[in-house]
Amino acid sequence: MKKFIISAALIAASLTASAQFGVLKNSEMTTSKDEQTGITLTILTDTEKNDSFIYQTDPMWTPDGKWLLFRSSTRSDEPAQETTLPDGTKRTYRPTLYYFMEIASGKIVQVSDKSVSGVFLANTSNTLFVNRRDAEGKWAMYSMNLDKVFADAKKGKKNMQIDSYLKFIGVFPESPEMGRPGGWCVNCDDTFAYISVTREGTPEEKAAMEAKAFVPRDDQPKKVGQALSGLRKMDLRTGEVSYIRNVDFRVGHIQASRFRPEEIVFCCETGGDADQRMWYCNALTNEYKPLYKETPLDWVTHETFASEDYVYFNVLGWQDRLRKQVSGIFRINLRTNDVECMGQVEMDKDRSSSLTGRGFWHCNATRDDKWVTGDTFAGSVWVINAQTGERHWIASDTRMAPDHAHPFFSPDGTKLCFRSGHWSDGKRLNLVMVDLTKLPWYKR
Repeated sequence: MKKFIISAALIAASLTASAQFGVLKNSEMTTSKDEQTGITLTILTDTEKNDSFIYQTDPMWTPDGKWLLFRSSTRSDEPAQETTLPDGTKRTYRPTLYYFMEIASGKIVQVSDKSVSGVFLANTSNTLFVNRRDAEGKWAMYSMNLDKVFADAKKGKKNMQIDSYLKFIGVFPESPEMGRPGGWCVNCDDTFAYISVTREGTPEEKAAMEAKAFVPRDDQPKKVGQALSGLRKMDLRTGEVSYIRNVDFRVGHIQASRFRPEEIVFCCETGGDADQRMWYCNALTNEYKPLYKETPLDWVTHETFASEDYVYFNVLGWQDRLRKQVSGIFRINLRTNDVECMGQVEMDKDRSSSLTGRGFWHCNATRDDKWVTGDTFAGSVWVINAQTGERHWIASDTRMAPDHAHPFFSPDGTKLCFRSGHWSDGKRLNLVMVDLTKLPWYKR
């Protein structure tokens, strides 16, 4: 009897959570003036919730500019899940679900359930590509018509079910040759998903990988191990999956150009420094090359494919040995390989940290290359005029906890979004937006 009661409770909780799909919730927006910069920040979400944007390399605004995508593990009644880590440790967690906020009204709608593993916004239509395991446990791709979801949500339609809004695209054919799918992105014309995979490889490949693996210094954390990886692509019109290439390191942060459908940028992921972090691949010509060939003093991180010709990235300066050459936010021209430093700030000028030294950690840029943004180790968010180098301090205390600010611009360059742990003393993340058009120095 006891087991029956527990099962019934879980089923009831699951049904309650499923009923939240498509339900439009009221706005949670508030405003707050940053004590040090004086800039008015719009807090998009309830500070008692723990919300997060996806990642600054991924699109988060619908193409019509009306809805903003985010994720959360505290907004649903989904029951806690249990997983077993590779070392045998069991961990309990709340499923992460995906939501959209209508910017004009602040209203929020849930667009996933616990079956969804990941999502990616289309570039040409209000479509959400959805990845989840099918009934047989296979990695499957679907598309969701967001216009229909939003319209039905605004009508107050009852008992909306996610499967009614999904269109099946295809299944990834996992095998020793094709590998196991991991991160993925969608190209600018929404014709292909580019997928990173891990693969077994041959004993000879594994030995060669280990022989060339990055060996960190004592003060360089290496948080993830080596892995043989590769790039694959799924045709989003037919579901067909095909090979692009294999590589002999762990692929991370795979991203596609928002201007040229065949261009891909990704990184050698160690969780810290690397001998050569950034890599470029052309899915049509199979051109493959390192970006910004690094020196031993370059600690490169957090690249972002912001505009047609430029990849922006950070060269860190947070250690004494790294401050013997230029650091800060950089960009490299994909056509000429020309490199420019866009700017840097000192941590002690952020005032919110006891650390000193050059401070940018993550970066992003507008699609016209006019404005650049970065967050610092001390938790400040800045905007830089790419033409004049003039710096503008936006926010002074995001705490960079429980995760980083990761600032990014809206597609039209008029809004700046980031995450902040300020209002919970670093216990939770809240979503923040700044309307740049209201600031006297901003020009489009």
